[in-house]
Amino acid sequence: MAQSDTRPTSGPLVHLIAGPTGVGKSAAATRLARATGVPIVVADRLQCFTDLATTSARAGADVPGVRRYWLGDRTFADGDLSAAEAADALVALVERLGALHRSVIVEGGSISLLRELAARRADLSWRLSVRLLSPPGRDEYVAALARRAREMLAPQAPGDSLLQELAALWREPRQRLLAASVNGFEAVLECCAKYALEVESVDRQPLSEHVLDRMAALIAERHAEHGFLQHRVFSEIFDSPIAGPEFDGFDGLDGSDGSDGDFLERVA
Repeated sequence: MAQSDTRPTSGPLVHLIAGPTGVGKSAAATRLARATGVPIVVADRLQCFTDLATTSARAGADVPGVRRYWLGDRTFADGDLSAAEAADALVALVERLGALHRSVIVEGGSISLLRELAARRADLSWRLSVRLLSPPGRDEYVAALARRAREMLAPQAPGDSLLQELAALWREPRQRLLAASVNGFEAVLECCAKYALEVESVDRQPLSEHVLDRMAALIAERHAEHGFLQHRVFSEIFDSPIAGPEFDGFDGLDGSDGSDGDFLERVA
């Protein structure tokens, strides 16, 4: 049990669920939110882009009956949100919600944002519990990511597909550099080059199952590489607990039984 210290404890109880892409952060946060009735803040820079709802998985995180808040509503034309700007928005949003609710859940997998948040941890008045979700074995992880990518490439209506979102961005030359840096898009661009596909109209071209499967497989490989990096970095960031008052706001309510990732309690 963590020991108490003299830092302020007037801030909100914050439960951070962090982990790599595709390991169930949104599902875990949703279960916890339904059990406790508290709001969720999404600590993700990409999900700020409303025109990338499918690519960023923002659309799938909008669950009825769960209050989920994003760091902002931007379009890709507005440009990227820096880690410092995202951290400012995260802190402000958590503190605003913390004034209205006893507790706040934060879910996220942005390396740059969580690094920035960790650097500010000692200055926050929050009581913070961190749950780190880990990826499964590589083969299982890549297979799950490939299934998810395949759904994004050809989702059920009415949502846009990953291909539609990429094609729309690519028609604006000024957005191409940033678009090419997005995981998922980068893999599709490689496939477009290999199979001589026009990026601006890739969503309207007839694609064979082989090409779609190849796109999904390449997206999965790239996400898996990034996912293992995320897991390593997050384990380092939250390796050392900071002494603080016992965090009991979510004890036993998040369904943590070790089945979907490592569970590390960190109280700050």
